[in-house]
Amino acid sequence: MKIRIVSLQFDANIALNKPVDLAKGTNSFTLAVFKTSGLIQTQIGLSDFKAGDCILLDPTFPHYIKCKHENIIYDSVSFKGSDASRLVGQIGLDLNVIHSPLQIFFIDSILEKISKECRATELLWERVVATCMDELLSKIYRFSKQDFVISMPDHSQKLRDLRTEVHESFSKPWTIGQMASMMGLSASRFASLYKKEFNTSPTEDLIRTRIDQAKRMLSTTKVSVKQVSIACGFESVHYFHRAFKKRNNITPKHFQNHKLSHKGSIPTEEKTFSLDGLSLSSEFLGTIEAIDGELYFHSSDLSWYELLGYDQNEINNIPFLNFISPSFIDIARETVTNITKGKNIQDITLGIVSKSEEYITLELSVILKGKTIFWFANRAKVSDLS
Repeated sequence: MKIRIVSLQFDANIALNKPVDLAKGTNSFTLAVFKTSGLIQTQIGLSDFKAGDCILLDPTFPHYIKCKHENIIYDSVSFKGSDASRLVGQIGLDLNVIHSPLQIFFIDSILEKISKECRATELLWERVVATCMDELLSKIYRFSKQDFVISMPDHSQKLRDLRTEVHESFSKPWTIGQMASMMGLSASRFASLYKKEFNTSPTEDLIRTRIDQAKRMLSTTKVSVKQVSIACGFESVHYFHRAFKKRNNITPKHFQNHKLSHKGSIPTEEKTFSLDGLSLSSEFLGTIEAIDGELYFHSSDLSWYELLGYDQNEINNIPFLNFISPSFIDIARETVTNITKGKNIQDITLGIVSKSEEYITLELSVILKGKTIFWFANRAKVSDLS
């Protein structure tokens, strides 16, 4: 299989006020794995992405990536070749849409392997690189579709390999002694090197990995907290409860109830970005009137006006940007610009301020159908449930 790596970047940086804007694409397939949040143009329209999200852009699709409140950090690999399109087509990973795989720990190790092969160019290295790209895209597809998943003597590389193994089998009863033994080190020496390499202790790193997996499970199924605790490798449900609350300021059960109240209890592969899908899943909805570059949100839902503390006549005469919190004004202007250009919006997070100066976080989506602009929104009741 002939695949050529055009570029490979680790911890690439997009600065505030300096968006990536390549209208004609890059003439290569590009996989980006985001480590921070931001905005990106997708097949659907301008969309929010979170840390851990991925996107595979086709060679001619526009690259438009913009920061929100901080610089964007991401890894990326661009590739082309006579078999590149065939590889992508065989795997079936949708192009130009955001994917949220339930595990991403494998990505670092595979990209590192690709980088090493490209540098060393040893026997059959191009074949190994093609195999690695196949594995990388296949695993992203697998972990994006599943509900959840139940050589040099260099310490840095060995630690990264060990960490990948621990993360990929997070439910095992790992101990410091066991990890240190695999490294051929004493427990104290291992713990010291690990903290220096990853800025966290091996115990805390494993706990956070397990909690991240638990959050994914709790977000997509009605499985009991006890079952999630066992599946994620916690020694008891009591310990899981304490560890989860300490790091998220919310209990596992309350987290699950919040997520399922918005997303439903059963994951589905059906496309929900449609008028019918958003109408069923949104707390608030209505239409948008565009006048001289300003957007005015209308709704027949009294709860929308109660949320903002205005009566219907007042809101109808107030531009949407006037409700936006100052910290979100740049994102809101970007959103308005895209809407006025006839582009859809998917799950953009915005902060708004009510008449009583209450701060409210909304996830906003917009669909344009003919001459009518429809808007849909859900309120985020807990700000740190990402």
